[in-house]
Amino acid sequence: MQKKLLVGAVLSAIAGAASAQSSNVTIYGTINQPFEFMSVSGSDSSASGAAGQNSSTRVQQTVAAGALVAQPATNVGLIRLGPAAGNATNPTGAADQATRTRFQNAGSNFGLRGTEDLGNGLSAWFQLEMSIGNIGAAPPNFAQNHGTAPTFRNTAVGLRSNTWGTLLTGAWDSPFNQIAGSTNANNRTGHASTNLNANLLGATTFGYGSVSGQTLTSWCSAAGAGGGGAAACFNYGSNFDRRERAAVQWWSPNWNGFEVKAQYNATADNGGQTASNLVGGASSLRPVIWNLTAGYSNGPLHVIYGYERNKDTLALSARTFAGGFSAGEGTGAWTIGGTPAGGAVGASYASGSTNIGHRLGGRYAFDLGGGSSIGLGALWESLKWDIDYGQTAGVAAVANNLTQLKKTAYRLQANFTTGNHFVGFEYTKANELKGNITRVGGGVGNSFDGSGSSAKGYVISYNYAMSKRTSVGAYWTQINNDTNANYSGIVFGGATTAAGGDPRYYGLHLRHAF
Repeated sequence: MQKKLLVGAVLSAIAGAASAQSSNVTIYGTINQPFEFMSVSGSDSSASGAAGQNSSTRVQQTVAAGALVAQPATNVGLIRLGPAAGNATNPTGAADQATRTRFQNAGSNFGLRGTEDLGNGLSAWFQLEMSIGNIGAAPPNFAQNHGTAPTFRNTAVGLRSNTWGTLLTGAWDSPFNQIAGSTNANNRTGHASTNLNANLLGATTFGYGSVSGQTLTSWCSAAGAGGGGAAACFNYGSNFDRRERAAVQWWSPNWNGFEVKAQYNATADNGGQTASNLVGGASSLRPVIWNLTAGYSNGPLHVIYGYERNKDTLALSARTFAGGFSAGEGTGAWTIGGTPAGGAVGASYASGSTNIGHRLGGRYAFDLGGGSSIGLGALWESLKWDIDYGQTAGVAAVANNLTQLKKTAYRLQANFTTGNHFVGFEYTKANELKGNITRVGGGVGNSFDGSGSSAKGYVISYNYAMSKRTSVGAYWTQINNDTNANYSGIVFGGATTAAGGDPRYYGLHLRHAF
């Protein structure tokens, strides 16, 4: 009898300890299921490798298979990105797309998070979060963005101190990336098709949306080989909205409303320092990303500034994707030279790159009383990409290498809330690309012609809160691309547009959080 009592007491103690431990673990998630309509109108009529008229009666020509055509007398610019020599793939994007229906539930997630009190104001914590793919079907975008199986989102382990803040390591949205969300005054539901900052901000018209922890290989494989082709690979090296694996972040304590966040990580599969990234024994690439943000919050006010510096990420992409990138307009073209086939000498190649981004934004809510308020939000960014080149001895200099690309963009938002009702408005403007190229043999000027590469985005959203966890809503999103732009406007499931194409997304959605 005594043995039975002893065993019972031990089991009870173990169960109690397990219960105490598990009580610090929280299960959470979101199911966001919209029924959406999507279409594209106004695309240019020109085909790859052939001249044609676009929507503004301007003659265009895409560079086929990376070949350079005659150098113009003035500027050199773009239509859209094609592969450099050595890759036969030449994605051109679809033409106009008639309205079709689909389910677009990117943004749904499932996760676990927990803490353990270590004493003296110190605690350990973890978060394990996964995305939920489209229910019953593959999502309509490339595999490197979002697969049919759940993929990891913000997932990390760390220490939290009342004195020195939080330290974490894992895969997590960069502080620079977080600014787009912390200043967002429109997207109350977190729905992908109303989240313009994922594409018009943080990227160029050549790319897609944010980089979310995928490998270099998954972005830089040829289209049809598990990747998105040249544009996807260019996006991997140039995008500023990133969730990187093997990241280390530090978040300061809250100092009377002020907070600082910093991140460091060596990217591209442990820094990409492999033999495949050497050219003739020279110029090893060492990709590294630095982030720093500083913000202030006080009641309804939030303002924040962010800085990001990406070293060698764009050069690594160019040297990974079949010899680099190439694009052109009219009688001009530009390239970012990659590693010659087999690593042999004989070409100019990207020996390094530096991407620098600045963001400044904020939001403010005006309390009107009676459960009503008006919210305003704004975000501005300046992005710059610089590319350096190595020149093999005894080889003629290469013309039209892209040496610098620059872009500015901004977002303005407003919302009105009364009771359970929320109405949001958004306007986003991605300005034209600017930059410089190399000149050889007496060419005139060195300006990159980015005319026609701007875009505008508009969002109207409505949300009705049925409870603290469940809401229904409707939205309308319109992207107006200029003649040489092809922004999709959203990160997951965005329309594949030809130059000048204007995507449109609208629908109804039901959201439940648990």
